[in-house]
This record gives sequence, C-alpha cells and structure tokens, in this order.
Amino acid sequence: MGGELHKYLNDPTGEQEMGIINLEDIQIDMVLASDIKERSGRVLLAEGSKIGEKHLRVFKMWGITEADIKGIEKEELTANVVAQLDQNLFHEVEIQTRERFCHLDMEHPFIKELFRLLTLRLVRRRSKGQNDD
Repeated sequence: MGGELHKYLNDPTGEQEMGIINLEDIQIDMVLASDIKERSGRVLLAEGSKIGEKHLRVFKMWGITEADIKGIEKEELTANVVAQLDQNLFHEVEIQTRERFCHLDMEHPFIKELFRLLTLRLVRRRSKGQNDD
C-alpha cells in the first residue's frame, strides 16, 4: 500500500478516503477492504482476509504502515483512540502541535491528516515517557 502522502498527491481533496488506518491502530480480527501489497506489488494479504497477530508482524517486517479496513471510518477510529488517552496530555499536545502548524492551511486534507497523526504519535510517546525527538 502506498503512504498517506501518495494518496493525497493523487487525490488532494481526500475524497477517496475510506477506512485506511495506520498499522498501530489495526486490531486482530479486522477485515481488509483491499489487498495489502509490498512495494513491488506482491500481495501479502488478500482483500476480505481477517487480520491476525502473525499478519501484523509480517506487515511490520515488510514496512507496511497502513491498511484499508472494512467498516472502519477514520473519524470513528480516531475518537476511540483519543478516548483511551490521557485527556489532559492530549489537550496539551494538541495545543503545542497547533502552534507548530500555525502557518499552514488546517483545512487541507493532507495537513489535517498530518496534524492528526503527529498529535496522536506525540501523545503516545509522551505517555510512555519518551522524548518528542
């Protein structure tokens, strides 16, 4: 699968966005809405397959960072992930990230997604006691 940048370069409006979610948010027994392919195009796991623990390990080994999942909306997934995080930490990181993005168009789909991903990553890292670097 291509990355988010590739997707938005091909469709800057973001209208084709479906259930493409980051590997770290994929859970066991989710079902693929499209094939997962490695860089040369070989299928690692076919559309309609249920994801297992073994598949997640294989995806990490092959550098797969995201998957198109059936029945998942990105907003729903983000709300579930955010609900599990420390809300005070999330709010603090969100404010700091907005300061970093203050000169960017936050309505642009790519910038909006980058902001979402960076905020979630920073909150996760800080909650584990890691630096932002």
